[in-house]
Amino acid sequence: MQITGGKYNSRKIKTPDYENIKPTLSKTRQGIFNTLNTMITFDNKVFIDMFAGSGIMGLEALSRGFRVISMEKDKKTALAVKECFTALNIKPEIYFGDALKNISKINVKADVIFIDPPYDSDLYEKSLAVIKSNNILEKDGIIILEHPLEKIIDYNSFQLLKNKTYGNKQITYLSFA
Repeated sequence: MQITGGKYNSRKIKTPDYENIKPTLSKTRQGIFNTLNTMITFDNKVFIDMFAGSGIMGLEALSRGFRVISMEKDKKTALAVKECFTALNIKPEIYFGDALKNISKINVKADVIFIDPPYDSDLYEKSLAVIKSNNILEKDGIIILEHPLEKIIDYNSFQLLKNKTYGNKQITYLSFA
């Protein structure tokens, strides 16, 4: 994979080749950050990648000026993400283990939280509930959900900002209501 913008633009990243990893495609990543760029400035803002997987979303955010906090439950995958950051001479902020538990351990509020768990899980609603109950999102912060088109997500306690479709995926942008 290749970083699509910012300081590390065009740098190739070795992503883990594991069955449970589904990296966000470059066109989708570019679309997400182009959309975000119309909503907020990036420098010195906090981006949390709750289900890091390949780590590419965190690297894209970091390349564009965000402080990045990644979370990954699978130890082998988390170590691969760490290697990707290290290859760019970056000391990663990675929390190993359950993102729903680790989110309460973070001592900063996020400006952007990216949620892309396994598609067949019930982690979308649980993630939103944990974010709200721990008050981890800045007042004007943005939550981004990447999910299949057919996935119905209950985000009633949040305000829908935008929905964008990329192939068979939908990107949903939310904020506090």
